[in-house]
Amino acid sequence: MSGICVALSGQLRIPALALVLAAALPPPGAAQGRERLVQSIDIHIPFLPTPFVVAGRRHLAYELHLTNFRPFEIALTGVQVRNAVSRAPLVDLRDSALTDRLGRPGQPQPADKRLLAGGTRAVVYLWLALAETTPARLDHRIELDLIRGGAREAIVVEGGEVSVRREPPLVLDPPLRGGPWAAIYDPLLARGHRASIYTIGGRARIPARYAIDFIRLDTSGARARGDEARVANWLGYGAEVLAVANGIVAEARDDLPEGELIESARGAIPLENASGNHVTLDVGHGRFVFYEHLKHGSIRVKPGDRVRRGQVIGLLGNSGSSSSGPHLHFHVADANAALGAEGVPWVLRDFEVVGAFETIQAFSAGGRWRPLPAPVSGTRRMELPAPNVVVTFP
Repeated sequence: MSGICVALSGQLRIPALALVLAAALPPPGAAQGRERLVQSIDIHIPFLPTPFVVAGRRHLAYELHLTNFRPFEIALTGVQVRNAVSRAPLVDLRDSALTDRLGRPGQPQPADKRLLAGGTRAVVYLWLALAETTPARLDHRIELDLIRGGAREAIVVEGGEVSVRREPPLVLDPPLRGGPWAAIYDPLLARGHRASIYTIGGRARIPARYAIDFIRLDTSGARARGDEARVANWLGYGAEVLAVANGIVAEARDDLPEGELIESARGAIPLENASGNHVTLDVGHGRFVFYEHLKHGSIRVKPGDRVRRGQVIGLLGNSGSSSSGPHLHFHVADANAALGAEGVPWVLRDFEVVGAFETIQAFSAGGRWRPLPAPVSGTRRMELPAPNVVVTFP
């Protein structure tokens, strides 16, 4: 303080800075201003996003679990995903764009999914097409209203910072031959693969996060010859199912009979039978490939067998929870548990896109698939097939 002092009429010499500080202090017992603390929501991200490619663009798929621990309602008004380093927004969800991605697991669907009563949770199912370099980390900006005593208070919560995994997705050969095959899934479907949470072994997971149902068509879009109610009439029924990589058979079950009619696969089915007759391949590095709803009596491998890519392991069927008709349910997860593992991304080495359905509802209604223009049609390599495209395999 360079020896700057103030003399007080023969009293002690006191540094001038000390006098300034003393004058600024409130008198003893006076209230001091403090930053206001507001309780809001808990942000939890149970699965780290991993980049994968769809139709030439890098994507990230993961979930935001938002829990209201307070005894009053809150209303979600906006969810923004940002690059945690640059703070540049990757997506800003509001109104219907937010509602379409919100799920309320374990609860009846409310009239407004954005309203969370005390003690309830919402899940935001994110499926992001990236327009820039894949960020190393993400964070989130949540806008919400606290609703108490008929009054609403708008607040912003920033948090949920998470790393983006750098490991590449698993590269696989096609699980079927020829085609055309409809690659059916919808990342925003309320009760689809993407939003089906299972709590097995004390933990909530989404095993089929990247699952696709493959259904055989003809060039007119028909799925069956004649009566669709009869399983044997479906074009894909009995098609050879192939090993997508070299690996070891981790599980093979071929004990569930199939009915002659599609209707026989509907109704209450025990959870342990939902996959039907199935095969699981351990392809190494903690990755397991699941083939479900195979034809009864068709499985050609047993646990412990070593298989090579392209080898026939069974035939496409309609066993288990397969009420939509004969198809191959295909997904990859991080453990040998059909419903007790996290689904992880995968891509196909190559396939041919010949068309697409406008929506999954258009497919279900029996509509005609439409051709697609270049560059999204034609040969695709090292990609996950886009939702509801029609493909052929070598």
